[in-house]
Amino acid sequence: MSEFLYSPAPRITARVDNDTQALLTQAAAISGMSSINSFVLSAALEKAKRLIEQEQRIELTARDTKKLITELDKPASANKRLAQAFKKHND
Repeated sequence: MSEFLYSPAPRITARVDNDTQALLTQAAAISGMSSINSFVLSAALEKAKRLIEQEQRIELTARDTKKLITELDKPASANKRLAQAFKKHND
């Protein structure tokens, strides 16, 4: 007989005051969400994704972009250690 272990999904809870409850209820209704939980989860996920994207994205000015492209277009030059490793690999 196999045994199954039940592991409930993680939960997030928050206590709010009456004004916050009313505001979230109204916002959930306006957005067509079936519940405050759905609305809060949707808003939190949207914000989390936006924050992570901002953290992972690098934005350059036009000047910096041009400088980066210029540097990337230059031929690579091997430093001493790289040249030694290449020679050792080919021997």
